[in-house]
Amino acid sequence: MKKKILVIIGGRGIGDLIYHLPLLRSLYETYGKKIIILSNKVNKASEVFKNENFYKKIISFDNDRYDLITTLKKIINLKNKINSLKLDLILLTSNTKRLVFPVLLSNVEEKKIMGAGKFYFDKDSSNNHLTVSEKIIKFTNSLNLNNKNHNFFLKKNETKNKISKNKNIFINIDSHHDQNNWDIENFILIIMKLMSKHKIFINFSPNKKYLLKLFPKIILNSNRIIFTYKRKISEIIKIINTCNTVIGNESGPICLAASLKKKVHALYIPKHTKPESSIINPNSNYYNVDKLPSKKIINKILNSI
Repeated sequence: MKKKILVIIGGRGIGDLIYHLPLLRSLYETYGKKIIILSNKVNKASEVFKNENFYKKIISFDNDRYDLITTLKKIINLKNKINSLKLDLILLTSNTKRLVFPVLLSNVEEKKIMGAGKFYFDKDSSNNHLTVSEKIIKFTNSLNLNNKNHNFFLKKNETKNKISKNKNIFINIDSHHDQNNWDIENFILIIMKLMSKHKIFINFSPNKKYLLKLFPKIILNSNRIIFTYKRKISEIIKIINTCNTVIGNESGPICLAASLKKKVHALYIPKHTKPESSIINPNSNYYNVDKLPSKKIINKILNSI
């Protein structure tokens, strides 16, 4: 049976979008109709999902926190937006009240909310120990969809993103809330070893331009080094597609690289997060920086290249 379906994605991260791929594909293949996606404007879903065929359109919305009055207005506006789409089924992959309320108040007959408790307004405490990706997988499995697609790999435009004959390398030196940041000096050591033979793209969040001051002039002035912090996500995806290897802290670009089937070397700090992106591609390499000495990690990465 074909249904008009809306999926609301409240997550801010690019990784959150990648973790949704099996759910979105399974819905499309089960119901035989392209879905509508309402996604947090911060995660740039229209750029990340550009080559996918499971959606009819992507609508961006503001999921930031506001004062009570503004939040109530936004709840009403979102409820009205949902009703205007004339849906058969709505799925919300978040249990924050500012998104749960407009879904419950909408006139959509069939509603599915990830992580909601018995009364919808409370949260399912059994999910507390799960990562975001694990929660989405659990939610997807609970839907008992006829066609299950477990593919986390993004479709890519092969004709426009050919891998270079020389080994291009993409290095991401920061992470969300800086929770997984390996000492930048370690990245500099890797870059110094590789820059004579390879083109290297260095990435970090655009609001961290101060990181440039930490690089020596030989890197800043090299014509083999390209800094990408000013690039849009769609451009970052194209650049990663031209690279053979991606190195960096567990972060959105690492999730993109794993989803694009690149050789990945990811650093993580276990007290902050699990190596969550490992669910995307089991061939990726992960290094617990609390357990392994930096020198050993550097040697492992360099030897693989």
